[in-house]
Amino acid sequence: MKQELLLDALVQAKRMAGLLNEVLDYSQQLSEALNRNDQVSVRLVLAMREEPIAKLKLADETLKRQREAMPAGAEKEHFIKLLNGEKSADPQENMLATRMEANRKLLERIKEIEKVLNRKISREKAVI
Repeated sequence: MKQELLLDALVQAKRMAGLLNEVLDYSQQLSEALNRNDQVSVRLVLAMREEPIAKLKLADETLKRQREAMPAGAEKEHFIKLLNGEKSADPQENMLATRMEANRKLLERIKEIEKVLNRKISREKAVI
């Protein structure tokens, strides 16, 4: 696989990791604010969370464009496998796969927190 493509993808994956950690932190803060019934903090945290989510979308789109720009074939299929977290014998490729797998796990944690938050918000609105 071309080093430039691999390096660009790894940069995006690392950027996504930082952003996912930021969103995770905001989601946890949001949960705490909801538990305290602190509506000011809820609105503030929701607003602050918008920026890293928007940046995550951009990083994801960048990876999609890289993938789509590749000609069909074995190299593209290999790249897709790396993005899906499948390990490789090549250490640099393995770094990308490992980072993408860790990103997937972070995203799953965020989704679980979001489910809980959505239930809390839905219950509060049902009571009102």
